[in-house]
Amino acid sequence: MRGHEMFPPYQVECIYFTSQSYESAKGYTMKHLFCCLMLWLVAGLPRETLAQTLDKATEAAAKKLFDAATIGVELKLQGEYLGKEGEKRIGVQVVARGDKSFHALVLEGGLPGDGWDGGRYSLLESGPLSKGRVEFRSALDDGAGAVLDESGFVLKRGDRKILLKRVDRKSETLGLQPPAGAIVLFRDAKPNVDAFEERKDIEGMTAPLIFEGSLMAGAVTKRRFRDYTLHVEFMTGWEPQNIPWRRADSGIYMLSRYEVAIGDSFGFDFDLSGAASTIRAKLIDEKSKTSKFPAVKNKNAPRVCGSVFTYPSKVPNACLPPLVWQTLDIEFTAPRFDGKGKKTSKAVISVKLNGHQTVDKLEINGPTPHGFKGPETPDGPIWFEAFGRRVLFRNIWVMERP
Repeated sequence: MRGHEMFPPYQVECIYFTSQSYESAKGYTMKHLFCCLMLWLVAGLPRETLAQTLDKATEAAAKKLFDAATIGVELKLQGEYLGKEGEKRIGVQVVARGDKSFHALVLEGGLPGDGWDGGRYSLLESGPLSKGRVEFRSALDDGAGAVLDESGFVLKRGDRKILLKRVDRKSETLGLQPPAGAIVLFRDAKPNVDAFEERKDIEGMTAPLIFEGSLMAGAVTKRRFRDYTLHVEFMTGWEPQNIPWRRADSGIYMLSRYEVAIGDSFGFDFDLSGAASTIRAKLIDEKSKTSKFPAVKNKNAPRVCGSVFTYPSKVPNACLPPLVWQTLDIEFTAPRFDGKGKKTSKAVISVKLNGHQTVDKLEINGPTPHGFKGPETPDGPIWFEAFGRRVLFRNIWVMERP
């Protein structure tokens, strides 16, 4: 081995001797060799994997999705409201729809998971926001309406006016600490992407990225898992111009093949397939071009955040608004195979979204669409689907089961 080959070649500057005296060159040489030796030692030490630096375009796009100051008053008005009509509780979910307009679901009994049982509700549509105020009308043209501003949501029913105040709910498992023995994949206290690798997916090459201390969608674990409990906290981005499944479309793939869907389904009773709740109110004219809501095409339950992709989830829709931290708590059991590779049992998934059960011991027939290619396997990595990097993650940990 030649002397300079002990050092990384890009870290060593070649030293040449000329007619300068030995003594003058000696000090320079020893100093330079010492620096090279230290560089070599540092290079050999374990280092944290660094997330790629966001380019200006990616950073600008992320700020449009996640910067509250950039979004402005629409974000302050969108959300959940609670009030009472006599002794009866009423909940309202106000959803931004783009162009400074909104829709509102009026839920009899309270909010999803807090009084509303998935039964009666009504739909209101708004005109554009003007001077901090929004006016709503009933899609049934039954005289009901509402006015919304930063002081609250005033529901009008005939000659009655009911004031509902804004509430900011949080998941009961938000901030849940990893138990002893858990494998921590990402924590925001000292964020790094050591647990993840760069890997090709349906979008091409996906590398783990960090935006303002949170993990951006598009990361694949280096480690392979089998049976486990997974805790994830996530935030959906601001995309009021879209409707499910175009709002913050993402997902978490167990073994990189079975997707637990993530999307901003807050305040929606239907999805792009035309599926809608069976108790959805009939609009004045299902063919009307003035309504933002498409006609119901089938009686399938709508897919919502926290469902297994292509499988219906339980109601009520427990999704919280964009730019609010939410939780997914997932129990996963991998498929089993015999000695000849024949599958003897299916993958099983249970999911809680913000503490509410959306999937309960569901057997998955096979890989869901858009996952990594190849046959089913007894273990595999966990993939946080990118699909535009419209979701942020934090506090991710896995507790393996024997």
